Amino acid sequence: SWDGRKLGNCSDILITSGAASIEVSVIKTNKKKKPLDVTSIVVEASPSSDKKKTEKFKCGTYKFGASDTQKTNVCLNENAAKSGTQSRTTPAEYKVNNVVVQMGDDGTNDDVSLEICNAKSALKCCDTGKLSGLLSNDWSKNDKETWKNKDLGLCKTTAFDACKGFDVAVKKKSGKDSLKVSTITLEVADKNDAKKSQKFVCSSYNVGASDTIKRNSCTLDSSSTLSCPKAPSRTTRRPLSTTKRTVPATRQSTGKPPIFSDSENIILKGFEVQVGRDGTKDAVTAKVCSADQKTCCETLQLSKRSGNNWVRNGNETWPGTSLGLCKDKVFNTKARTTISNLLETKLVLTLNRSGKDGMRLENFNLDAETADGSQKRRFKCGKIVIVDKKTAIKECFAQFPKSLPTTTRSGPCLRSGKNCDKTTTRPPFRSGSG
Repeated sequence: SWDGRKLGNCSDILITSGAASIEVSVIKTNKKKKPLDVTSIVVEASPSSDKKKTEKFKCGTYKFGASDTQKTNVCLNENAAKSGTQSRTTPAEYKVNNVVVQMGDDGTNDDVSLEICNAKSALKCCDTGKLSGLLSNDWSKNDKETWKNKDLGLCKTTAFDACKGFDVAVKKKSGKDSLKVSTITLEVADKNDAKKSQKFVCSSYNVGASDTIKRNSCTLDSSSTLSCPKAPSRTTRRPLSTTKRTVPATRQSTGKPPIFSDSENIILKGFEVQVGRDGTKDAVTAKVCSADQKTCCETLQLSKRSGNNWVRNGNETWPGTSLGLCKDKVFNTKARTTISNLLETKLVLTLNRSGKDGMRLENFNLDAETADGSQKRRFKCGKIVIVDKKTAIKECFAQFPKSLPTTTRSGPCLRSGKNCDKTTTRPPFRSGSG
């Protein structure tokens, strides 16, 4: 048994009271590659308003093969189960059998890999590694390539919940070669019944020469039929009241369940850089783009009038006033949920230098804030090395907790008049019989 004190940030997760089900994943490191059988997991949760009341969610069994690293079950609320609510207890697990790539009118000689994920999830993802055939010219103009399960690297053993859909990203190293992909078709099959197969189609990838990743969502092919359980319906009833009462004018409540937004606009405010053991005297410029590359900005030369710039082991701060066209640039970001239940958003940084003097940076951070100015966002790019080439491209990530809508309550109407509607008048108090 593990109590809330040992559950990390999971003890802060809010679950709708009376929810029919939740999802619980068991993650196993694969150092020893041994099978694992978990007979039962029961999650106990208490409403924040009544700690004595407990709801139990029963997850059933988890069976791991030697190479499995994660298993996910839908855990049923035992109260919902007793009332006859039905839901699947195990996700429909599918593995990728084939990936069929139809190239467009622009091929590439750069190394290319794919990242396959359940839709809008960072919890269930895998990387194929470099996709290259020994005897063929891969990723050629108008070519059609089929990559079988054995070619898919870590993705050949990864199981996905097909009912959640798929996202596929095309990844390549930054170079001088662009790439167009018309369609990517995932052919997936039920792990327990290979005859049950489905096709998901991802369309229109236009990858620029300096791009490192392009991600698109996939749709179920018209020739496929996938049976997925319906989400349990929720009905909210307002309790009947037999007495009339006055609601204070200052009480505000949306009456809606918590909403987590997966999209927000952020404003770029500055750079913070920690130079490593190799600085540079070359002129340095930066380009910042949204994850989908639809919004970009470029700075002027990042140079200060006083002191040396990009000095070995130095710390550099570039405020908005020094960012040129990137000053207060607005980017739309889309969040994904991480394995630690945080939200994660991404920007893409490109650094360019003009000469032959290499540069190694220990850290590069993009400082930003939300459009309303209420929250800070720091996008961490990590280490950046520009030695042999004049350009480096890095994906920069910001992580932050999910926010919940707040409800303002000022309390009941008091005799002193506090919290009462200003238009309400109290009749004078009288004593005695006269």
